[in-house]
Amino acid sequence: MVDTATLTRHSNSFKTLLIENDAVTIPASNVYEEVISPFNCEEFERFTIQFRNADSDAMTAQVWGSLHTAPAALGTAATPASSYWVQIGDDIAVAATSSALKSISTTGLRKLTIRIKNAGSGTYALPAGNVLVHCSGTI
Repeated sequence: MVDTATLTRHSNSFKTLLIENDAVTIPASNVYEEVISPFNCEEFERFTIQFRNADSDAMTAQVWGSLHTAPAALGTAATPASSYWVQIGDDIAVAATSSALKSISTTGLRKLTIRIKNAGSGTYALPAGNVLVHCSGTI
């Protein structure tokens, strides 16, 4: 998966990073699929995540973070403690044909990743740019 990343420095003291998902197929059977690859977010304190679900089935999204330099793969089912990932907040429900916006304010986070599962029985082709992560931080 190749996500699109756009880093912008707005002033001597403020910068942003926008991460957009690449197109991915969400499998059936309530199996999670990574939609935002793990990325380095050490330089940012605030994260806003927007989900757009054009499918007729609801989705469940999860945001995961880590303080480890190289955490293991997140996985598609239960995530073991040995992976070094920790879920940030509760599951995020994204209703069918709707959107959701969530904000996270934290310090000390080094890595961030997002995964989604489809509540329906069929697969869903999630288009590129339907999951956005806006990161902001002070310099």
